[in-house]
Amino acid sequence: MSFIEILGYIASIIVFISLMMKSLVKLRLINAAGSLLFVVFALTTASFPTAVLNIGIVVIDIYYFLKMVRVQDNFEIMYVEKDNPLVNRFYNKNRKEIETLFGTKAFAQSEKAAFFFRNDDTAGLLAYSSAEFENQKTAEIFIDFVVPKYRDLAVGRQFFVKDLSFWKNQGYECLITKVPDKIHVPYIRRLGFVHEHNSGIWTKRI
Repeated sequence: MSFIEILGYIASIIVFISLMMKSLVKLRLINAAGSLLFVVFALTTASFPTAVLNIGIVVIDIYYFLKMVRVQDNFEIMYVEKDNPLVNRFYNKNRKEIETLFGTKAFAQSEKAAFFFRNDDTAGLLAYSSAEFENQKTAEIFIDFVVPKYRDLAVGRQFFVKDLSFWKNQGYECLITKVPDKIHVPYIRRLGFVHEHNSGIWTKRI
């Protein structure tokens, strides 16, 4: 198999992977990279219609990527009663994934709930309780779920890094969480949570 054939297969795999991305930003970037490789492949093999098509795809991907990153997102977090019908509706709609990430008992163990909003869309659900940790008033987070459409870290970064007023206004000095599913670990680590040794607790001082 020649290098050019290998390049064509790599380009195909990258484009295929891009179509599996839940984040539109990642989809555009990865798709553009795959299409760019296809341009090289097509020009090398003198397949000019294929080259023209993929140049067009690269231009479109870059255009929409720049459009997305230039948009100033609007974020909100709203406290709601845990027994609010909308909370139950959202939870039941996303039950399978929520319970996989946070466990089947997480919602029942929590005392309080809030919705994440991004550009007026319901972006996720937060469920937590008040607790004490190392003599600090603490919020124990049982559920921090964001829908796939907005799973690009922006919502988490907004309310756990950039703007901590939601927590501070309630008097919290510390956030803790336990992570049943390891897939959630990279996310909370990027938000500044630190794993307490010899325990399953992750903490973030605010």
